[in-house]
Amino acid sequence: MFIVAQIIGILLIILNVISMQLKNKKNIVFVLLIINLLAAINLMMLGSYTGSIICFFAAIQVIINSFFERKNKEIPKVILGFYFIISIICGVITYKTMFDILPIISSILFTITIIQKKEKNIRRIHLINMSLWVVYDFISAAYTNVISDSITLVSDLVGIYRFDIRKNDNNKK
Repeated sequence: MFIVAQIIGILLIILNVISMQLKNKKNIVFVLLIINLLAAINLMMLGSYTGSIICFFAAIQVIINSFFERKNKEIPKVILGFYFIISIICGVITYKTMFDILPIISSILFTITIIQKKEKNIRRIHLINMSLWVVYDFISAAYTNVISDSITLVSDLVGIYRFDIRKNDNNKK
């Protein structure tokens, strides 16, 4: 299982890099759905159940939110509150060590990420989220995930520069 989990982690590296280099939110969120499903499987294989459940739940959030976005409707605050509560409950149920708090925080950040309207906010919140996953994945022995998360952090920074900072610099000229 360890080897298969690491192979999935290599696929996650590729998808994470691609995700933050996409220009529109719909494509970013779709790739995040795939990433979360694969990460959930990866972490389950490694016995990191808090992270696994949180990733599965994140994928469910993306699917639910897609229905609202297709109809150009805001996600009801009740559903957002429900997301936060479920994240906390999932974390509490599977809690083993203090590091299991990191996926809970990441889940809350993910919820905040996918409700953003502006891609620059998605990239910035995702940067913080991935920083937490680097620590959790290292502790969970998900070493290819650590590499993936680290590369994703760099990709986030590149995306922020390309689409947010440089774009603003070009607009000022």
